[in-house]
Amino acid sequence: MSEVEKAIIIKKSDEFSKEKMVQMLKDLNVKFPHIVLAQSMTETGHFKSGIFLENNNLFGMKEAKSRITTAEGTNRNHAMYGHWRESVYDYAFYQCRYLGNIRNEGEYYQYLRANYAEDSTYVESLQKMIEREKLKDLF
Repeated sequence: MSEVEKAIIIKKSDEFSKEKMVQMLKDLNVKFPHIVLAQSMTETGHFKSGIFLENNNLFGMKEAKSRITTAEGTNRNHAMYGHWRESVYDYAFYQCRYLGNIRNEGEYYQYLRANYAEDSTYVESLQKMIEREKLKDLF
């Protein structure tokens, strides 16, 4: 079996699922994983957006220029990744770089409101999704 064939088999066996993402967020000990999952669901239109499907980008992230990143470049003005897991790793790096001092959900939401999204109702949308989808129960 060639290296390309092996890579295709590995990629096929590790296709994206919400359950796999939940487990990865747990394994990486990401802060406030229910909020991060809600962000991902919002940014990708429940995992159906072109940016996710083309770029494996779960968070609508731009390519980082001043921190460590797993992005392989930019496509459609967003970071692109070789695999969906690379996007999750990149978000974990983002948290480590910018959110290390955040200690509770209120501070996290405050940060997101001020720095992450352009939509003024972003945080409220996340909170509603967390409640409606019972995302805290997954963690």
